[in-house]
Amino acid sequence: MKLVSLFAILSLAIFTTATMAETSASPSPPATLAWAAQHFKDTCSSCHGADGAHPLPLPGNPPPIIAGQYQDYLVQALTEYRDGQRQNIIMAPQAKDLTNAQVRVLAAYIANLPTPLHSLPRPEFGH
Repeated sequence: MKLVSLFAILSLAIFTTATMAETSASPSPPATLAWAAQHFKDTCSSCHGADGAHPLPLPGNPPPIIAGQYQDYLVQALTEYRDGQRQNIIMAPQAKDLTNAQVRVLAAYIANLPTPLHSLPRPEFGH
């Protein structure tokens, strides 16, 4: 019993320290689904569409449909934009201030948006 309690206390201490380190490093809002929904509305929807499925038809390199995209792909992409490993003049500034926790919750939010990706016409298959 004492070993379990000691383990629980140590686990909580490690989690709290890691959380405090991330939150004290930047004055970012907490990463919640409510935050992700608002952030998406305020930031992402201007290019990717209000639902993430109807991006603006920009010439040259239009934004992709991101609604329903794989969560792990979104985490990787946002992290790479933030860290400068993936270059994009629009996405890099959008991602630069996101914490790891915010990246994860934003990716989860976007991945769970309804998507038309599975039903888009495929001309090579005669649709």
